[in-house]
Amino acid sequence: MNGIGGNRFKLSPRGVMLALVSAALSESALANTGRVDFVTGNVQVTQADGRARALQKGAELGSGDRITSGADGRAQIRFSDGAYVSVQPNTEFDIKEYRFNGKADGTESALFGLFKGAMRTITGLVGHTNRNKYQIATPTATIGIRGTGGIIQVNNDGSTLVVGTSGIWSLTNSGGTIDVPAGTAGFAGANRNVPPRLTREGPIVPPPQPQARPEPPTNYIAGDVVGPLGNTIVPTSGSGYAVAFFGAGTPPLANPSNAAFDSAGQLTKFDQSITALTTYALDPIGGTQADSGTNGFLSWGRWTGSVLVNTNPNPLNANQGLHYVTGIPTTPASMPTNGTFTYNLVGATSPTLANGAVAPGVLNSATLVGDFFLKSVTLDLSATAGGTTFATSLPAGGTIGTATFNASGTMLASGGTLSCSGGCGLQVQGFFSGTGATNAGIAYNVTGVSSPTGPTSMIGAAALAR
Repeated sequence: MNGIGGNRFKLSPRGVMLALVSAALSESALANTGRVDFVTGNVQVTQADGRARALQKGAELGSGDRITSGADGRAQIRFSDGAYVSVQPNTEFDIKEYRFNGKADGTESALFGLFKGAMRTITGLVGHTNRNKYQIATPTATIGIRGTGGIIQVNNDGSTLVVGTSGIWSLTNSGGTIDVPAGTAGFAGANRNVPPRLTREGPIVPPPQPQARPEPPTNYIAGDVVGPLGNTIVPTSGSGYAVAFFGAGTPPLANPSNAAFDSAGQLTKFDQSITALTTYALDPIGGTQADSGTNGFLSWGRWTGSVLVNTNPNPLNANQGLHYVTGIPTTPASMPTNGTFTYNLVGATSPTLANGAVAPGVLNSATLVGDFFLKSVTLDLSATAGGTTFATSLPAGGTIGTATFNASGTMLASGGTLSCSGGCGLQVQGFFSGTGATNAGIAYNVTGVSSPTGPTSMIGAAALAR
C-alpha cells in the first residue's frame, strides 16, 4: 500500500481478527430481530436470498424473511420491542423491515406484510412515539398502529379485515382512512378506491389443531391460547378469582372472588369481601364493555355506562370507567421461591381520569420485575392522557405476598393539559396467575393529577406475561 496514507489504517493480525468478529456480531445483532417462541405443523421461512427452511422453535428471524404456513401450521414470533405476532394457518407474512436498538429514539421501525391468511398481533414499543414507524401492508390496504392488539385477515380476493381487541387501529386505502376501536371491525374491499368501512364481519381463523402433547408457547397472544389438547382456554364463571380493579369508588383488590364471564371471556360480575361483601356488575341495561381482552389466563377490560354496586347504579360516562384485570391466582405450591423474572405488557385498558375531564388515553408501556427470592417487585410504567405523558421517575417498588403484590412510587408529567401539582403518586395492586406465576395482572392509580376541571386521579388496568 504505497498510496497517500497507505499505512495509516494498517491492522495487526490480532486487530484484523477483532474487526472481523466485531463486524460479524454487529451484522448478527442487526439481522436477528425476532425469535420463534412456538411453532406447530408445516411452517417455512424464506430468506431474502431465496433460501427456504422449515421454521423451528428458537429460530432467529430478521428483515427480509417471509413466513409461510400450511393448512396445519401456526407460529408465534416475539420481537425485541415486546411485540408478538401469531401467524395462523394458510398465511404468508413478511418482515419487510424491523429495527429496534432497545429504545424508541426515532431510528426504530416495524414494517410488515400480510399477503394472505391471518395474524393475531400485540404491538410493542415501536410506533408509540411515532405511529408512522409501525405498519402492516396487505394487497388492498395499510394498517397503522393506534392500538395494542388485533386480528388481521386477508381474504381470497385480497380484501382486508381488521378486528380490534384493544386500543384503536387505523385502516387506510386509496379511498380514505377509518379508525377501528377495540370491539369493532374494519373492512377494506378488493377495490382500493372504495373507502374502508366498519363491519360486523368476524375473522375466519381455523381452530387450533388437536395434538397429543404440544409444547406450549412461553408467552401467549390474546385469543390464541391453547391447552394440552389444542383447546382454546377462555375464563369460565366460578369462584377463586382475583380481581384487581379501580373506579366507581372501588377498593383495589378482591381475592378470592366469585366471577362471571360472557362467552368472549369478558368479566360481567364479581364480588369481594375485604370488609363486607360487595357485588359489582356491569348493568345489562346501559352498561358497556371497552378495551377488553383475554390471553386465556387473564381477562381485562373497562366498564362504562351503568355499573351496579350492590344493585345500586353508578353512572360512568365514556371518559370514565371501572378498570379490571382478573384471573385465577397462582397457588402457593406453584409460586417460585427464587429467581428474578421480567413481565412485559400483553394487553391493557385505556387509562381514564376519575372525573372524566379528558378522553381515554393509552398505556404506552409497563414492565414488571419480580424477585421471588427477596419477595419484591419493581414496576416501570408510562401512560398518556390529555396529551400529557406520565412516567415513573424511578421504578415503583413493592412486596410479594402469597400470590398478590403491591407497589408504590412517584410519577412525572410532561406536556398536554394535565399536570402533577406537588408531584403525582402511583399506587399498584396486582396478582400472579398461571403455573409458576407466568402472568401478572395489575390495576394502577396515579394520584395528584391536576385537570382542567380540578384535581383527580388517572386509573387503568393491564395484563403482563413473561
